Amino acid sequence: MWYISLSSHLSLTLTRIHTHTTHIHTTYTHTAYIHTQPFMDFTEIYRQSSNLVIFSPGAHFILTAVADRLIVRRTDTFHVSRSWQIPPTPISSKPPHTENVTVISHIGWSSDSEYLFAASAKSGFLFVFRMRDQDWTARIDTGAEGLIRAEWAPDGRNILCFSEWGLRVTVWSLLTGMATYIQYPLHPDKGHAFRQDGRYFVLAERHKSKDTIGVYDAADSFRLARHFPLPTTSMSSLALSPSGNHLAIWEGPLEHRLFVLSLAGDVLGTFQPDPDSVFGIRNVVWHPSGMFLAVGGWDNKIHILEQLTWSRVATLEPGTRIPANVMRSCKAPSH
Repeated sequence: MWYISLSSHLSLTLTRIHTHTTHIHTTYTHTAYIHTQPFMDFTEIYRQSSNLVIFSPGAHFILTAVADRLIVRRTDTFHVSRSWQIPPTPISSKPPHTENVTVISHIGWSSDSEYLFAASAKSGFLFVFRMRDQDWTARIDTGAEGLIRAEWAPDGRNILCFSEWGLRVTVWSLLTGMATYIQYPLHPDKGHAFRQDGRYFVLAERHKSKDTIGVYDAADSFRLARHFPLPTTSMSSLALSPSGNHLAIWEGPLEHRLFVLSLAGDVLGTFQPDPDSVFGIRNVVWHPSGMFLAVGGWDNKIHILEQLTWSRVATLEPGTRIPANVMRSCKAPSH
């Protein structure tokens, strides 16, 4: 297994951890196993910029950005498989025909590792490249609204670009070359999710000073399927259940309150600890089965809710430090 080690925003080192098991055969029918300490292999140091290092979904390639260049290496040999230099882009604040080196701020792989993009938030441009055809390229100009975040849709053929100041989300299609615009997203880095099958896109929005949810059909050019108001006053984020039938939303850091809704907008449950905490909710995570919901607060407590009544079944209070007498032991396999 390979691990990425980044240092001082300039270099990249890959580490492989090995664990060896020594077999000692005795004169009896039993075999003794001695587990030795793991050791690590380090590759040579490779350059990278701004911690922009991503494995491909199949882990066959590793993508890095160095200033204005994208580099793709194979993970088995670390040889360079593809390399692209981002072309310079014009600067509106300087005289005409003045160009600047495009500094990459975001990179990403498509779900099938066929395409990858490099975005520059400073210049507002996004470039798409194809692994099977090094000469193929596409350029997206986000326009006057700017670019603050970019990410792939699960289908690997649509790219979501979040503009500055929460103005809109632009969905660019590589198949049609067309763009779909969604107005007033609440947050660029959270507050949105795709259903596991990628069919629906759920986005927290802010319309007329009210929190709302928009559900968009990704299979129909992100056409609006549902839109409904939320009971929150200042929504922090959301978490979509593994089945895609339930949506957990919670208030900002000043209020510890959570709502569970259906994708039709019906409020199915509400949770607020008793006594009420002065701290808000830090994060919410669904159980893989969707039967339980873990609600972690800034008061270092984790509340476990069950799906039937959305009531609390347990409260965990993790310690801030592990006691010194806690030890981990391994047993030899029995035969």
